[in-house]
Parts: sequence; structure tokens; C-alpha cells
Amino acid sequence: MQWLRTAMHLALLLGGQDLPHALGQGRAAECSGVVCDLLDDGVGAGAGAADGLGLLQRKQRKVVGEDKPSDKGAIRGPRGGAGWLSTPTEKLSVVEASNTMEKVNVVEATNDSDATCNDGSPGVYYWSPAPSDGEPRSWLVFLEGGGWCWDAASCASRWGGSVSSAQYPSLQVNDKYGILGSLSPVRGFNRVHIRQCSSDAWMGDIGGNATSAGVNWRGARILRATLRHLVEARGLAGGDFMLFGGASSGSRGAMVHLDTLQPQGWVPAGVKLLGFLDSPYWLDTPAFQDLTQVEHRSQEQTKQAVLNMQNEAIVSGGGLCELDDVWKCAFGEYRLPILKTPFMLFSSQYDWLRLIIAQAATVTPSACFPKPQCSYYDYADSGANAMRQKLLVLPQVIAGTSGVYSSTCYD
Repeated sequence: MQWLRTAMHLALLLGGQDLPHALGQGRAAECSGVVCDLLDDGVGAGAGAADGLGLLQRKQRKVVGEDKPSDKGAIRGPRGGAGWLSTPTEKLSVVEASNTMEKVNVVEATNDSDATCNDGSPGVYYWSPAPSDGEPRSWLVFLEGGGWCWDAASCASRWGGSVSSAQYPSLQVNDKYGILGSLSPVRGFNRVHIRQCSSDAWMGDIGGNATSAGVNWRGARILRATLRHLVEARGLAGGDFMLFGGASSGSRGAMVHLDTLQPQGWVPAGVKLLGFLDSPYWLDTPAFQDLTQVEHRSQEQTKQAVLNMQNEAIVSGGGLCELDDVWKCAFGEYRLPILKTPFMLFSSQYDWLRLIIAQAATVTPSACFPKPQCSYYDYADSGANAMRQKLLVLPQVIAGTSGVYSSTCYD
């Protein structure tokens, strides 16, 4: 089976590139300094466990900037995720040109005036057709990550590049080591990178005048309009193979939509689907110390998002997900075990984003967890143990229909 060959290829690529360090291995009794060892040479950690198929190739990248607009009319690449760069188009080298993708205005291409970003600018996807010696009936559809917001206050704090497509360049230059790049195992596929500008983890379809939060959340609409365009204008058809997924918030959106793509008609019947889910596996864990505010509780964020986005029908898949509380249909610990479509799951046991949200603390080359550090390590270890135990009993993995790669890295 083609999907199985692809899964094995990706798993082998990732499995051979794990970090030599594990958070907590050989840590000193005073719990000091170990985490900093993970960030040698000033290399940062990304939100995606697989880092867009470029795991640990970060040192070879030109730039991996913050998720903020650059001052040169292009957007800086995210830390982790799909692996794309911000090289201005007028300075492309021959090698870079082979990694380029063309911008598509989703509103214009699909005549859907509501497929828009938070600020009302048009949703965007980047497109690169299969090369002449590639696989024209195979597709990669990758949803960008970049966090989310769940109410008016959290959305107001989002930076410009995460809520608007206004500064997106006409050409996107991919990191050759990323899943979209020229050294990717799927480099011969038709490649589609749907950019994040709706702050809803691809789960929203509501205008700002229809919700008390006053936020235009249209990620699900952008995704569905793009899929419709792939069918009508790009030739996606039954019998094709599609690798559908994303990183971080993009993977959570992909998780929610994966089982609905064919039943709801967004992807033609007969398309062979395989999910590529890089870090959607949020756990319903206890709060760290007294940090019970919504900004430190991924569970509460999800509950608020579902309430304010009024997206029960989207996250439940029109009834395909029948969990007792609808917010659980958007939460990895509860939704992943009931997925029916085969998938590959990448999930770091010391997930960078999970620890930042819960602990209000990050790790950089110049700063480790606040002192005293033992409580931070203990919380991280307990979460890692819980994740490891739950991953081992995922029913799809036990049945052999899906696969999981989980590192012990702070990533």
C-alpha cells in the first residue's frame, strides 16, 4: 500500500535523527542546568515534534525566526512546523527556486468572500504541482501551525503576521529539509501549504459580527474552500493519494477534519487518505502549581474556543464524534483514539508548547526553568510518563492501522 510505504519512509527518516539528550536524563540532584544542554549552539526548539520532517536539521537552516513579519515584505519562518524561509523573492538562488511555491488567493480562486483571515484579508495557500518526474496523483495538504486564540482578549494579543495575509509574499521559499522542500520524501507530490491567519486551529467558521468575542474565525472555511479548489481546478480525484495534516495547531485542525473529509464531500470518494499529525496530542493533565487561569490550561482554552466560535458542528464532524462533551472532540487525548482514518502521529513527550502553556516558563539558550527548578522538572516528567503510557495503548496503534513516533526530547 502506498500510504504504508510513505509512513515507513517518514518514520525511518525521523527515527534516525533523535536528539542525543533527554530531558531529565542524568539531571543533577539540585535540578539545575540540564535543560540548557538540549539547546547547544543556540538552536531553538519548535512546537512540532517532527519539525516538519526536518527534525534536527535546524542548524543547517538559513533563518528560523519568530512568528512575526519581517521588515522586507516577506514573512519569517516559524520555529518548527513546515520549514519555510523568508528569503525575499528577488534574491532567490537556483537551489531556492526549486523549493518555491506560488501564492493563491483563496477568496479570488474560489469566489468565497468569507474565506478570510482575522482582519478580513483573504485566506492564502501556496501551491507547487508535482514535478514532471514526480507523482501527479499524490498530494500533500499541510495546515500551518502558529497558535490560536479563544476570546477577545487573547485574540487582541496576536501579532500581525498571525491574523493577516497582507504581508505574505507572492512566492514562498521552503526549507529544503522540511516536508515541503526538495529533500522531503514527498517532494514528488502536488504540494499545498495552507497558511494560518485565522487563529482558530482551522476549526472556526463564524464572522466577527456573529460572536460575542467579535472575532472573524474562518479557518475551517479557508480549508474547505481550498480543498474545493484542488478538486475543481487542480485535478484532485478518486483514486489519488492524499497526505493530510499539519503541525501544532495545524495538526489539531487536521485531527478534527480528518474523518470528515470524505463523508462531508470535501475530498472525493476514493481518495486514499493518510493523516500526518505533528503534535496534536494535548493531555487533560492537572494544573501546575496554582496556574489555573485559562492561558495556562489547554483544556479551558479549548472549552472557551468551542463556546465562542460556536463551532460544535465542525469539531464534532456533524455527529461523527459523539463524546460526552463536544470540546473533547477538539482535544487530542479524547479525539485521537476514535479516529477511523489511518494516521501517523508525532508527539514529543516533553512537548515545548505544552510546558510553556502549563508552566508559564520557557527554555532558551540563556535561561532554564526558574529556580528552584525541581518542581518544573517533576511536572514535565509526570506529563511525559502520562503521554508515553497513553500513546502505547492507542487502539489504532495496537491494531496496526496507524503509527506513532514519540521522542523524549524537549521539542
